[in-house]
Amino acid sequence: MARAEVLPIHESDVEAVAAIVRQADRDEIEEALQVPIAQAIRDGMDGHKASKIVVDGDVVAVFGDAPHSEGIGVPWLISTVHVERHPRAFLDVCRPEVAEMLTRSPLLTNFVDARNTVAIRWLQWLGFTFEPPAPYGPLGLPFRQFWMRGAHVHQ
Repeated sequence: MARAEVLPIHESDVEAVAAIVRQADRDEIEEALQVPIAQAIRDGMDGHKASKIVVDGDVVAVFGDAPHSEGIGVPWLISTVHVERHPRAFLDVCRPEVAEMLTRSPLLTNFVDARNTVAIRWLQWLGFTFEPPAPYGPLGLPFRQFWMRGAHVHQ
């Protein structure tokens, strides 16, 4: 079985990754949020940590987390067309990376396009809790807020 590597993402990766982003992720970012995909990747690189997941030389996703406010982090992930070819290797690295994010920010939260059912299933598998769809972004399309608290955080 192929193994995934989590490596730092660099500016030199951005355009190549942007060209192969999975259509549902592209729709969420470019259509619903009105942000060019390459800019979204660059914006994500300004956070705590930004990485790429590589399997057999293919970048299957780029991801990271950014500080929002005291104790709150914003996780993000943009997958590529290669994620469907390497699902097991991709999933193997996801939970440890989320656990690492929770060491930096005891509460993680973000929004996902309600149409992006693959991303929602993956986030549920990771253990995130979801709010009902609500208007979000410049076009007011339905998005779902999702969140996760670290085990050491009292509610």
